[in-house]
Amino acid sequence: MRVDAKNFPPRDLFAERAAESASLKTKRLERLYDLTREHAWDGNATLAALIDKHGPPGTGMSEDVRKRLSRVLTVLMWGELAAWNISADIALEIEDVDAKMAATGQVFDEARHFRVLSSYVRALGIDPELGALPRRLLRKVLAAPTLATKLVGMQLLFETNAVVLFRSIGESGLCPILAELLPYFERDESRHVGLGVMYLPRLIARMSPAEARRTMRFHTECILLLMASGFSFREDFEKLGFDQRKMATRVTKMQDEVVREMMERHGRGVLRAVVNPRAGLGPKILDFIHPPDGLEQAGLWHRRLHRGATRAIARLDRALA
Repeated sequence: MRVDAKNFPPRDLFAERAAESASLKTKRLERLYDLTREHAWDGNATLAALIDKHGPPGTGMSEDVRKRLSRVLTVLMWGELAAWNISADIALEIEDVDAKMAATGQVFDEARHFRVLSSYVRALGIDPELGALPRRLLRKVLAAPTLATKLVGMQLLFETNAVVLFRSIGESGLCPILAELLPYFERDESRHVGLGVMYLPRLIARMSPAEARRTMRFHTECILLLMASGFSFREDFEKLGFDQRKMATRVTKMQDEVVREMMERHGRGVLRAVVNPRAGLGPKILDFIHPPDGLEQAGLWHRRLHRGATRAIARLDRALA
């Protein structure tokens, strides 16, 4: 029941219903607080305990593996700092109380992730530069002009890719600390995706055609930057033993599930403003970047074109540095 502010408190038979409505809202907020508390974990204590158990980060790694892992984790670390800032912006801008609470909980999760990852990366003793293309992507989402584009960048791109990268690193066997630590990150990031499913379609429904096109363009540009950034890490992922096609398939599957869930709840209108990477040319692009049987088994023209794209993106990354 909507309460008339000018005539509050109500003095008629609806007073009981107004009190019941307030009670239900309170219970929802209490449940959100409970969920945040249940899933919260002490980052510093967890990392310290794992170091005591397994030894310092990098133990038993070759220098090459240490450098490549540090390079990958550095991107994730700065991504978590960007996510911390963006989720704080979202929490301030969002109007719906439940969605605001979810975003507020995400702020604390992202802050914890950044602090723990930065401690681990510093312990590796290597300080690699952040590539120009990943830096441009992070800056683009940090400067997203609207609440909708912030949610697109965070919930549809950053979170889904972070979940897959955390899982891949944890499963790689490179470091027992990360194998036990990163499932905490993955669980948090998986929960964050729900905010986009819940709130983004409401914003899309209110968009003018021009606003929807601008949001779609923003999403497309971010996807292109993300793909280009992936090219620049291809050798690192290969040397670290990551199955890059499996990673890309996991990401696009997660993003497809997010878009489909939004459509199931809110209708196909959401496709006015967001891209589904598993629709249209998406599968063909995936097969070009990560051929099903590996690049070495692809046709000659495919290998040449792929090598040309890799060299071009490397030059672009250096030029933008």
